[in-house]
Amino acid sequence: MKRTAWVMAHMAHMALTALMALVPLTLGLSAAPALAQATFHGDNARSGVYAGTGPRTLGGVKWTFKTSGPIVASPVVADGVVYIASLGTNLYAIDEETGKEKWNFKSRMGIASTPAVADGILYFVSSAGSLAALDIADGKPKWVFPTEYERRFEAKNLHGYPPAAQTIPDAWDVFTSSPAVFSGKVYFGSGDGNVYALDAKSGVLQWKFATGDVVHASPAVVNGVVP
Repeated sequence: MKRTAWVMAHMAHMALTALMALVPLTLGLSAAPALAQATFHGDNARSGVYAGTGPRTLGGVKWTFKTSGPIVASPVVADGVVYIASLGTNLYAIDEETGKEKWNFKSRMGIASTPAVADGILYFVSSAGSLAALDIADGKPKWVFPTEYERRFEAKNLHGYPPAAQTIPDAWDVFTSSPAVFSGKVYFGSGDGNVYALDAKSGVLQWKFATGDVVHASPAVVNGVVP
């Protein structure tokens, strides 16, 4: 039950983070410099450390933006554009200053992956397990890499739920992996149990590593190693 409480708190935090991205606030700060790359938790090490000093004063709501469904993934901001995915099947590019939609990409299923942006391309993992690469200029697909399959984590007596002998899927396994882009490659995990490395420009498979179970966590890249 402790794990369930932690997951619920984590989901609440993620939902609040996403909501704050879609309701920017007027702050007593100078604008931070644009990042060449944007990714989950601030960097490929997933340190959660961002450039800038953070807010000191609150000036009120700057704008709001309504998506087509709930938000469980985090937004990323690159070069004045906010990118946010929705369980309503859309991924949006929104002007950071005005809150106006620049484009949106409609997926077949809801999107629960935080995008990564690098070198003019946005990457996200679909709820069907595929990695999609979009052109940030217009949101059009550049390539899509399908994995073997997609499934949620499941176990017997999960979170203490009865019956103890029955294998059930984890209702809290709602996220898909958030990609990491480094040195010309994009790394992500899959519900098929593999961690993948693809060529970031072409989507051609470079290697995959079988873990033996669902990988919905977001890979990190530190000192040339993918832990």
